Amino acid sequence: MKHEALKTWIELSRKNLRHNLGVFRSLCGRATPIWTIKANAYGHGAVLIANEIQKTIKRGNGEWFGVDSIDEAVSLRREGIAAPIIVLGWVPYPRLNELVKYNLRLLVSSVQTVKELSKLNNKKQIRVHIKIDTGTTRQGIFPEQALAMAHILAGAGVVIEGAAMHFANIEDVDNPTYGDLQIERFTHTVAQLQAAGFALPIVHAACSAAIMTRPETVLTAARIGIGLYGLNPSALVAARYKKQKRGATLKPVLSWYSRVALLKRVKTGTPVGYGLTEKTKKPTTIAIVPVGYADGYDRSLSSRGHVLIRGKRCRVMGRVCMNMIIVDATTAKDVKENDIVTLIGSDGKHIVSADELANAADTINYEIVARLAEHLTRIIV
Repeated sequence: MKHEALKTWIELSRKNLRHNLGVFRSLCGRATPIWTIKANAYGHGAVLIANEIQKTIKRGNGEWFGVDSIDEAVSLRREGIAAPIIVLGWVPYPRLNELVKYNLRLLVSSVQTVKELSKLNNKKQIRVHIKIDTGTTRQGIFPEQALAMAHILAGAGVVIEGAAMHFANIEDVDNPTYGDLQIERFTHTVAQLQAAGFALPIVHAACSAAIMTRPETVLTAARIGIGLYGLNPSALVAARYKKQKRGATLKPVLSWYSRVALLKRVKTGTPVGYGLTEKTKKPTTIAIVPVGYADGYDRSLSSRGHVLIRGKRCRVMGRVCMNMIIVDATTAKDVKENDIVTLIGSDGKHIVSADELANAADTINYEIVARLAEHLTRIIV
C-alpha cells in the first residue's frame, strides 16, 4: 500500500538498521550476537526486522534471534527465518512440543518446566539455556541451585547448550558495584557448571547497555535489544559510550507519520477536546491528526507532546483521544489538509525523538516504541 493511502504509518530505515548492525557486530567481536526482536521488535515489526537482518548474515557465522514468546518464534519460522531462535520468556506447557517442531531453543528458569520437557517425544532435540538469577529477582534460578538444575535437565534428556543472566541496573554507569556483583556471581556459577562437565558453549550476560559500556561482560554471546534500533538504553549509557569512543553513534531506525485530516481556525478562548482541559489563548489554527492512544500515541502526551508539520514544531492540545489528536498548527504556515505530520522523526531542522516523547510521558524510549500498535503499516525504506 502506498503512503498516500495511509492515514498513519511507520517507516524503517534500512540504512540505519545496517549501520547499527555493523556497530554491534564490531562491539561483540567473536561473541555470537543474539538480535533481540521480542515485543514485535520493540514495535518496529519483528518479521520485517528479522528478514532485513537475515539478508546481512553470512552463512555459518552463527547469529541468533531472541524472542519473548513461542508465538513470536513460530511466526518467524513460518515467515522463513532460518537462523537459530531462542525463546527468552515462559512457554505454556501444552506448547513445549513446538520447540521440537520449529527447531527452537528455550531459556529455562523452572524445575516444573523441566519436568514437562521430560514428557515430550524427541526431547533429545531440545536445546536449553539455564537462566541464573544473579540479582534481578525475576526469571531464573539462584546460583546455588544451578548445579542441581543442570543435573535435572540432563536427567530429563534435553541438551544443555548454554547459560544466561540479566543485569538489574547496568545502565547506572556511575555506580558499577551491583553489576560487578552480578557478573561475578554468574561467571562463578558458570565455572562450577563447566567443572562438573557441562560444556555451556553459549554463555550470555550482556545487553545493549553492557555491550556499549562494559566490554568485559560480553562472553561467548550477547543480546542486543534497544541499541539495534538506534535508541540508547539511557542518557548515562550514551554519554559513557561517547566518552569511551568504542564505536560509531547509533542511528534511529524508526520514523512515524500521519496526516492532517482536518483544519479549523478558531477564536481565543475556544475549548479543545475531552474534558475541556485546554482553551486557546489566541486565534489558533487547529489540525486534527488521525492517530491516538489506540495506535500507541500515549494519552500522557496530552497537552505535552509535539509533532512536526511543514518543518515546524506543533504542540498537542487537550487530551489525546483513542484515534486522533488535536494539534496547534498555527506556526505551520500554509498548512493544508493531507499534509504529512511527523510523530517520531525529523522534518527540516527539527526532530521529535522517541526520547523526547518518553521524557514528556515520564517513561522510557523502550515503551514509546514497543507500544506502537501492530496494526500500523510498517515500510522498509
